[in-house]
Amino acid sequence: MPRTGLSAANIVIHAYRRWGPDFPLRLIGDFACAVWDGETKRLLLARDTLGFQPLHFWRDGNQVFFATEPRGLLTHPQIGRQVDERWVARSLALLPYEDAGTLYRGIDRVIPGHVALFEDGNARQLRYWRPEELRPIRLARNEDYAEAIRALLDQAIRCRIAGAVSVGSHLSAGLDSSSVAALAARQLGERGLRLSAFTAVPVAGFDGSAYRDRIWDEGPLAARVAEAYPNIDHVLVPNEGPALFDVLDQIGDASGIPAVNTMNQIWSQALGEAAKRRGVTVMLSGGKGNMTISYDGFGYLTRLAREGDWIALGGHLRALHRTGTSWPSLGNRVIAPLLPPRMRRFLRRLFGRPERGLRDYSALRFDFADRFGVLDEAQSMAGNVGNSALGRQDVRLAVLGRTDGAMVWRSYKRRYGFTQCDPTADRRLIEFCLAIPAEQFLLHGENRSLIRRAMQGILPEIVRLERRKGLQAADWSRHMIAARPEIEAEIERLERSPLAKASLDLPRLRHLLENWPDGGWHQANVVYDYQLALARGLATGRFLRRFEGGNE
Repeated sequence: MPRTGLSAANIVIHAYRRWGPDFPLRLIGDFACAVWDGETKRLLLARDTLGFQPLHFWRDGNQVFFATEPRGLLTHPQIGRQVDERWVARSLALLPYEDAGTLYRGIDRVIPGHVALFEDGNARQLRYWRPEELRPIRLARNEDYAEAIRALLDQAIRCRIAGAVSVGSHLSAGLDSSSVAALAARQLGERGLRLSAFTAVPVAGFDGSAYRDRIWDEGPLAARVAEAYPNIDHVLVPNEGPALFDVLDQIGDASGIPAVNTMNQIWSQALGEAAKRRGVTVMLSGGKGNMTISYDGFGYLTRLAREGDWIALGGHLRALHRTGTSWPSLGNRVIAPLLPPRMRRFLRRLFGRPERGLRDYSALRFDFADRFGVLDEAQSMAGNVGNSALGRQDVRLAVLGRTDGAMVWRSYKRRYGFTQCDPTADRRLIEFCLAIPAEQFLLHGENRSLIRRAMQGILPEIVRLERRKGLQAADWSRHMIAARPEIEAEIERLERSPLAKASLDLPRLRHLLENWPDGGWHQANVVYDYQLALARGLATGRFLRRFEGGNE
């Protein structure tokens, strides 16, 4: 129940009566809603700005059926159950979700930040959230920006845990989840409550020293955050769990779409089960923080280069280099995105950071991609949404809107009983981050400067100043090796599946199986081949095969 004492439905109705189709812009939080206007005979369906709550519809002339999930629509006898092959091609190519299409042909989603309007037999989606039109925010002192971002994050957390007594949080070694967990612990402490903080760690005995310059075991740094707050119960979750394909089937059944980030799913399952055992009802994360509170500002530098502001750009590049960022890395991240694809790939090879092609990270068949008009876009983007967003919008918005994870988040509630929330994706927080001067994110050449300044005195210094990136599921190869016999059997099944044969390069998957690595699972080429192309291809293919009814 909202703090106003009104139900959520009453708040929506009051907002619609006052502001009409733009009413969602006045709503704060994660929502999906439907409004029927009996006077004008129109139906409106709306989702929050990033779409954390799902909402789908099917339309035939004047008939409109809508439901939270596609499975609700598929129970209706008029609605067929068919795969949209173009969606499959875009998904395998890791292309952004830009239109209303879904895996299910004929079933559309309400696009995040939009209102779907149905009247007089017509349908259209109206964009109500226009972050590109935000007015710039200028504060008097650098310190004011840090204080504001901390206050906004604190507010976003408070809204999401209000009334909850059993709260959990992801807690990695990174700045985003650490900041969320620390501020949540402070708030819960005021109410005499505890926070369960979950950290995914490798299994005992795993040696990740081959992963240079990466935090392959995030447990020790996460523990420093937990130690700073007496009301945090720190729960280490080893990367153990059911067999890989059992987890993929559970995800597909619960979410209605193929699993993504496939080799992270076993520890994600273990974390969910641990939270369920502890009775967690709200789970906090910091998944969107990289594009909000802890944005690194490199997209801003690319914009300076595009606009020819060489003096400002040179000053930032020199400052970043002085604080430890190499010149090849700066060239790769700042200059290369400006170039045509062929020149961009050449420059990145020159910098020692070769760009991976579509075939490297995807098992998508090129003829299938070409048939549905996605091949050229996929090859140009090369797995990096920043390559395709350049010149069209702020790269942060492109990344934030790249996927629609609502069905995955919905599945957490179904499987584990908790509501997943991401305070770093709060609309007020996003808008503030977009409206302030971008140099605040890399002030004085400090990587992720704004959040580091904001968390001074809240996070332990060893965590606040850590520059290395964490590595999830560093021991992923254990599960791949254990699944090898089932992988062979699954490829044989996929070869009998029309959908899988049409969309997946099955000869390549078989080649990877037959040329199984003896070691070196940390090497980039092995990661691309097995963690990305093979694992993701198998997850999609298995889902499609089971969709067809091939469960043997």
